Amino acid sequence: WLNQPALLTPLHQLLGADVVMPLAHHNCIMTKQPRFSSDTGWHQDIRYWSFERADLINVWLALGTELEDNGCLRLIPGSHRHHYDKTQFDSTQFFREDLAANQRLLAQAINAELDAGDVLLFHCRSLHAATRNFSEQTKYSAVFTFRAGDNHPLAGTRSASLPELRLP
Repeated sequence: WLNQPALLTPLHQLLGADVVMPLAHHNCIMTKQPRFSSDTGWHQDIRYWSFERADLINVWLALGTELEDNGCLRLIPGSHRHHYDKTQFDSTQFFREDLAANQRLLAQAINAELDAGDVLLFHCRSLHAATRNFSEQTKYSAVFTFRAGDNHPLAGTRSASLPELRLP
């Protein structure tokens, strides 16, 4: 699937000719169980990663229907372009919902409701969240992360700890 033009074309448009998939982050099946899932607070994925530039793309592949009821991804369009003060996040780097300035941004959130096979690409600085799964079925998604070839992981970090996959 990673070698298909339907995925490679937008990745090359966004990241350039040299696209790399770091194997230290994402690249997994994410699940939301009906009775055992939890809410995922508003956050940016770049908080987990250490690269020369905070410029990576997440690819979310719905492996089944994703709706508000089963914990679909929620996003704030354009939030990756904003510059935030550290005080807008709590000590674990979740975006604080109790601040008036943050509430104005959170009011712009949309649900990314997807059908099986739908793909969503979003920047690693995009604020996103999800509720717990209130349905009776487990929700499955495949999630991958990509970087430009010239955006190297910082030495000595988890981001540099595993090999990487270069895409054609």
